[in-house]
Order: sequence, then structure tokens, then C-alpha cells
Amino acid sequence: MLFTLRPLVLETQGLVAALEASIQKSNETHPTLHHLQADRVEDNLDLNAQGVVFYIIEEAVGNARKHAKAGNIWIRLKLEPDAVIAEVQDDGEGFDVQGVTSAYESRGSLGMVNMRERAELVNGVLSLDSHPGRGTIITLAVPLHKD
Repeated sequence: MLFTLRPLVLETQGLVAALEASIQKSNETHPTLHHLQADRVEDNLDLNAQGVVFYIIEEAVGNARKHAKAGNIWIRLKLEPDAVIAEVQDDGEGFDVQGVTSAYESRGSLGMVNMRERAELVNGVLSLDSHPGRGTIITLAVPLHKD
């Protein structure tokens, strides 16, 4: 549990190493296969932003494991000219986004709210794309700070 809250490897080796360690642990303990494709982004995000991205990815992966009944979860981290893009995609059941988000407050779950609020802390934008029977993709775009 402490690893997920603030892994030491994030502090010492950066976001990609923390994701690699988390995925290795997940593949040992969960039947869903986790896959990572990651550009090195540590030079482009400060430690606080890396922590926010890590938390959002962990929340999205946890949601996919808990709700999607997926066989695979892909975590992608891409460095683009103006932003770092983090994606979590699953091949699970998918869902009706409008139906779920319209009744979100009454469900007593704060996962999506927490992810959106955390994204705002780093001026990021979080988007959700899902359809019944077609899986889900959660995308986070965090702008790069130009010096």
C-alpha cells in the first residue's frame, strides 16, 4: 500500500522506473496482464508532476482491474513537443460514459473526481473514452513547461 501512495523508486529513479516496478508487481499478483510502453519523460516533468501522473495511472489501472474484466491493460507514456501524454487502455467490457458520469455523485465513488482534480494540479487535461464491449481509454495530457 505504501508503494502505491508514494513509491521510493519514484523519488529516486523517476516515473518510468516507478511504473515498471508497479507493473511487475501487478503482473505477479493479478490475472490481468499489464503492458508498459514508455518514453523517458523525467527530464520534462518535475517530481511533483511525475507523482501526479503516477497516481492517476495507478487509479486508472485499479479501476480497469476492478470493473472492466479485462485481459490486458496497456499503460503508455509518450513525450510530445508540448506535452507528456499518459494513456491507460484496457480490452475489457467498456461502459456508457454518459450514463456513468451523469450519476457519478450518487455512486459514492470518487476515483474519477480525484483523477480530474489531480490533473488540474499540473494544468493537465483528463479524458475518458469508452463504449460497451470495446474497452476504455483514459488519457492524461500534461503540458510541458518551457524554460
